[in-house]
Amino acid sequence: MKKMLLTFTLLMFTNVSVALAQEVEIPVFDDPTPNLPNIGRNAQPLDSLVLTPKPLPEVEVPLNPDKKQEPSVKKPEPQPVKPEPVPSIKREEPISITKDMGVVKIEKKDETPKMELPVQQKPTLLPPAPTPPVIQTPEALEGLFAPLHDVRGFEFAGLSLGMTPDEVTEAMRDMGYKRTKIQFGIPMFRTSFYEQRCRDKKVLKPADIRACIEKQADYDDVKYVSSMTFAKKATKEYIRVLFSSGATDNVAYKIYYESEGDNSLTLTRKNLAKQLRRKEMFWNMMFDTYGLPDDPELLVWGDTQKAYMQAIMVGASYNAYVVLEDKEVQDNDYFAAEDESKELTYKPQFTFGNLDEEE
Repeated sequence: MKKMLLTFTLLMFTNVSVALAQEVEIPVFDDPTPNLPNIGRNAQPLDSLVLTPKPLPEVEVPLNPDKKQEPSVKKPEPQPVKPEPVPSIKREEPISITKDMGVVKIEKKDETPKMELPVQQKPTLLPPAPTPPVIQTPEALEGLFAPLHDVRGFEFAGLSLGMTPDEVTEAMRDMGYKRTKIQFGIPMFRTSFYEQRCRDKKVLKPADIRACIEKQADYDDVKYVSSMTFAKKATKEYIRVLFSSGATDNVAYKIYYESEGDNSLTLTRKNLAKQLRRKEMFWNMMFDTYGLPDDPELLVWGDTQKAYMQAIMVGASYNAYVVLEDKEVQDNDYFAAEDESKELTYKPQFTFGNLDEEE
């Protein structure tokens, strides 16, 4: 039994060795054989190696370190392109371009193309332009525009410019206003004259100086009503009137009007409707009473350099303000006061002249 097993083992080893010798054909001698693979001693070194398989373009990498070469890429040879047949254009008749009434038309005509030029027309002579009239600049600008409103004839809340203090008091009483304040004034140049006389008499305290000035003004009878303030609490309306001095008859030259809105209204739809109704009522009354303003942007009636009226409405509560003013009365009042000042005699402050000192 042991002999049979040994014999079987030898046979198996022999068969395996023979199979390995037959599958690997590597020469062990020095016979150069052209069909053998390029390995072993007889292997020739490769100069380059192709990395890409077909059908991609061949990328060849040099293997010799002594030669510095860049990898070369073999581009595929271009295939020749067959030219496409050009279709033949068959022209039956030649064409020409003509111009008729400004429209270019293409017509079939002679074999030789021709371009006809438009016939040059004679220029049309236009009549000479009329000479514009010479505009003469007027000496005043009043004739260039429509006549402005004469606000001196306006009556606002029963008041008008040029009224005396007594007339204003009576008109305000009839309109339901109550006088809340009255102020008196002294002409500007006389105030400084009286103050200097008081200081010359060694009156130095401010309260004493004011009392001294008023005493002299009462003695000369030059004190006048300078302003009066009226109020109507039920409608929250207030009016203040300014007056000129006695040199210009102590008349009203400026009237302020103020109407307060309801500041307690919140931003609700109901309160917003009240505010818009107040705004609409005010402007409708202004336009219906005095007409459209001469300056629609500034809402001004009249001439702002002479006599004017302006109305505005501002704030979330729509407070309304109106001012009625005559600037010419103010100018006349100043010039009249300046003329009166020339009659006042001041104590001389310089002694190098021949001026007579008068007490």
